[in-house]
Order: sequence, then C-alpha cells, then structure tokens
Amino acid sequence: MFRKYPKLFKDPLIEHPIYDLNLPFSDYINQYKKIIAENRLDLGENPQKIIDANAPFEFRPENPLISEKHDGKLKFGALMVHGLLDSCFIMRDIGAELQSQGMLVRSVLLPGHGIVPGALLNVRYEEWLQALRYGIASLKKEVDHIFLVGFSTGASLSLYHTMLDPSDITALIMLSPAFKIKSAFDFMSNWHEPISWAMPKLKWAYIGKEYNYTKYRSITFNSIYQVYRLTHAIKQINHNKKPPCPIFMSLSYDDLIVSSEATIKYFTEHKDTRNQMILYIGETHPLDDPRIIMRSAVYPEFNIINFSHIAIPVAPSNPHYGMNGDYPLASHIYEKSNQLYCALDKPHEIFYDVLFKLKLTHFKRERLTFNPDFQFMVQQMKSFTESFFS
Repeated sequence: MFRKYPKLFKDPLIEHPIYDLNLPFSDYINQYKKIIAENRLDLGENPQKIIDANAPFEFRPENPLISEKHDGKLKFGALMVHGLLDSCFIMRDIGAELQSQGMLVRSVLLPGHGIVPGALLNVRYEEWLQALRYGIASLKKEVDHIFLVGFSTGASLSLYHTMLDPSDITALIMLSPAFKIKSAFDFMSNWHEPISWAMPKLKWAYIGKEYNYTKYRSITFNSIYQVYRLTHAIKQINHNKKPPCPIFMSLSYDDLIVSSEATIKYFTEHKDTRNQMILYIGETHPLDDPRIIMRSAVYPEFNIINFSHIAIPVAPSNPHYGMNGDYPLASHIYEKSNQLYCALDKPHEIFYDVLFKLKLTHFKRERLTFNPDFQFMVQQMKSFTESFFS
C-alpha cells in the first residue's frame, strides 16, 4: 500500500477554511467539497456520494423552534464533531434525530480528515479546536443556544473548548468520549520524529488497505500523539474542575479504543444532577449512581456479545455501517451465523483470526458497526435536550 499508492501517505498540505469566522457556512461546505474532490483517490463511479459523505453538512429543521428573543433566529442549534480518522458521516444519524427536534444541525470537518490518511501527518489538535471555534461562531449567528455533540476525540474537543470558553454552550452530548486512549504508549507516539525524515514509513502506526470511504484505516503516529496532547491539556486545566454545563454521555464499557473506566471516573466525580449517562455493559457493575442507565450489550439472537467504540452513534438503518450497509465489514447480522459481533481493536482481531483459522474456536469475530439500542439512546438524548426547551 505504502509504495503502490504514495499519494495516500503524503501530506497534501491543505489550507483549511476555518480561520475566517465570518465565512458563510454554505461557503465552508462548498470549499471542503472542492478540497475533497481534488485530493481523494477513490471517487470512482460515484464521486458525489463519497464527497457528500466526508464533507461538512447542514440539516435545517422542517419545524424549527423559533427564538423568543431575536427575530430571524432559531432557539437551538447542534454542532456535530466527529472523531479521529472519521469524517462527518459518522454524525449524520444523531444529527438527523436532533434536526427532528427543531434544531439547526451543522457538522465541522476536523483538519486532516475526509481526504487522504497522509493529511494527518502534520496536523495539530489546535487546528481541530479552531474548526470547532469556527463552527460555533457560525452557528451562534443563527441560534440562541448551542449543543456540542462530539464522538470520541470530538467529544474531548467539545469538553476542552467548553472548559476554556463556556459562554455559548448550553450542554454537551458526548458519545464514546476519548478521555484516555487505551494504550500505555500513547505519550510515546511522537518517538518517530527524530528519524522519520530518513524513513517515512516510521511515521505510521498502522498501514492498511483503504476500502472505507468514510474513515481512514491507516493511522499516523502524529494523530495518536495529538489526541494524547488534547487529553493532557484537559487535565492541565484541572481534571477535577466542574464541567461548566450539563453533560449527556453514552459509551460501551467494553470499549477497546478508549478507556471507559476513565470516562466513568470523570462522570461520577462530578455530581451535577442534570448529567446523564447510558452505559452499555455485558454484566452487572457495582455502580451506585441514579444518573447512570445501564443497558445490556448482549444480544444473543444477533450474536452480539458487547458493543464496540464505533457502534454507539450509528443507527441500524445506516446505509454504510448498518444491518444492510455497503461497508464490506458492516455487521450484517442476519447473514452470518458463525460470526460474533463485539468490540475489537487490531491486536484482538488478529488474535481471534488465528484462533479461528486453527479451528480453536467455532466463531469468527468482527467489530460491531452499529448500535442495536440506538432508538432507546436517542429517546434519552432527546429527553435530556428537551429539558432545556422551556
């Protein structure tokens, strides 16, 4: 892959349209669509589908909640912030649900994403924060109150921004939040910098075939290090500082990408009675907190044994990751009886593949790509947001 498709693994040096806070959001979308069209290598026979999937989006409500204070404004808006390696596509299902509540919904594309994996070679998390600032500045011109809705790294970015500047944020919705990467070596992920100029391949933690048009599979060390820097920056503000607004969280206890223990610890240490959490778990857990709803992550009828990191924000009907999705590794639960769906990272995937090939287990394991409890989660999320409507 590295030699066969060199443009995938080089930084295309994009000028991101995130610094002009007065840029109309429609222009922001169009500029990114142009960037994606000029730099992606996989547009093929259906380029618009891929461009639209990766680009920022705007969902305007059919029945908007109108501002009671300002003529021409809506009452509520939601800014969607995706995670590391992802694109805006991962936020579409949640965005559509919030749109149905009368909110103006917009998403931002974090610099380095949605283009080619090499675009993450030199990005800094400060650029991701600037994208967030642009999105907030754009949205607050049209709404009175803003919900920040973040997935994974996007959730951490949302929290960090709100701790620095809470003035425009009504509440946070955090899905699979990345308080801590589940690796003992995340702080060492910039080790390669002194020598990678001579061996560019050392800039990569993993290089894989890019067949997911909404998400990178190849991972730069730099991108991991930027998430580490972000989580460290949150702690530097003061990890025990009370969040400046109410928080709704949803996560998998069995997440192998980020630490659910770190997220639960953060949540339980802050006693705001308005905060809520949905925790997907395979067995009982000694958590005595009435704000936490524990939901089963086990669906024997579908061979689902626990929930993965990426499953949380995705509806079963999702056209890419859902039960009938076009992604080659989508969880087609009705088609494969010898498959277990669960949380997986690369080491576990390799390990279970070896066991299956050696006939030491009767089941293959694949990462669960959607949330079978999506409707319940959305109902709880809507109840949380509606508490601010009066």
